[in-house]
Amino acid sequence: MKTHTFLKTALVAGLLAISGSSFAVSSTVTTTFTGTVPNTCSMATGAVGLMTIMPSNILISTSGPNGGHSGSFTLTCTGTANMAIAAPVPNAGTIALTNAASLTKIATLTDSTGLDVVNSNGTISNNPTSRSSGTYTVGMYFLSATPLAPGDYSSSVVTTITPN
Repeated sequence: MKTHTFLKTALVAGLLAISGSSFAVSSTVTTTFTGTVPNTCSMATGAVGLMTIMPSNILISTSGPNGGHSGSFTLTCTGTANMAIAAPVPNAGTIALTNAASLTKIATLTDSTGLDVVNSNGTISNNPTSRSSGTYTVGMYFLSATPLAPGDYSSSVVTTITPN
């Protein structure tokens, strides 16, 4: 029986020695975290533009010798944005611009340095795909082949901003 007890004691001691050595080695694990900060943009309306008739009576514009001026908006982005601008559209309740076949409608988006960014007919495209926060001006004109009728005119231009 002593041999049996001795073997039990030796076996328990051996197991303790083995299990004790497995805890003696340290180990590490690295936990990785990921996240995304989305690019968001917002726009705030600024100044309302003013259209004036040019002396030729065939052009009504936001610029020229009669005191017209562009409208504006402020863009705030966490990154950059793609910009597009649509042609001006006469507003309801004002004189409709007749003879649409001979009417040219152009809107232009300009940055704070005076650089034309993009226009509605695609002839200007100065990096409209990577524009940052700032104040932008919107100008527009209607050019007719015939004199414009007397009366009140009002127009709207839609600018679309898509965060990159």
